[in-house]
Amino acid sequence: MNNLHVFQLINASPGLDPLRLAAATVLARWAIVLIPVALTAAWIRGDHAARRELLQCLLAVGLALGVAQVVSHVWPQPRPFALHLGTQYLDHGPDPGLPSDHVVVFWSLALAQLRTRRYAIWGFPLLALGLLVGWSRVYLGVHFPLDVMAALPVAWAGAVAARRLQAPVLPLVARILYAYDRLARRLSHLLAEAVAHGRRR
Repeated sequence: MNNLHVFQLINASPGLDPLRLAAATVLARWAIVLIPVALTAAWIRGDHAARRELLQCLLAVGLALGVAQVVSHVWPQPRPFALHLGTQYLDHGPDPGLPSDHVVVFWSLALAQLRTRRYAIWGFPLLALGLLVGWSRVYLGVHFPLDVMAALPVAWAGAVAARRLQAPVLPLVARILYAYDRLARRLSHLLAEAVAHGRRR
């Protein structure tokens, strides 16, 4: 069973039900918004050690996306609609589709979190969500199945590279955390002053 045959099995046929189209579009286009929202909430609620782990996870995502860019330039693969294959339900530019950047983000973050103490519990749910996102993007005609599967080794490479760079980037991480702590204290002080001023009025 080759890449094209699997694509034809997954890709939605013409005349897709509006409810199914809406659900698939939410997964394909908007599910990734959960990543920055969740990471921001975890950062705010976390302690110093938790924030260090989050920075390590962000490094894995950044490195994986960098690897993805290299792969897409070295081995550019057209998207299905560029080859006039299947039915396209999601607007997208004609840039190379392998690997899927959306899935790379989910899976690199998941693999990085599996190596942490505080966020490992989110690793497998993120892997599953990344698979759903990948499926939805094939379903809507903007990726081949191979584009989604290629995201796994790319995500793994990013997670491994981030792990290897953990010691070299430690001074930079420390500076980022120090700067954040200073900013947070300053904002807290300003907020307290504003509240006190408001009570005096």
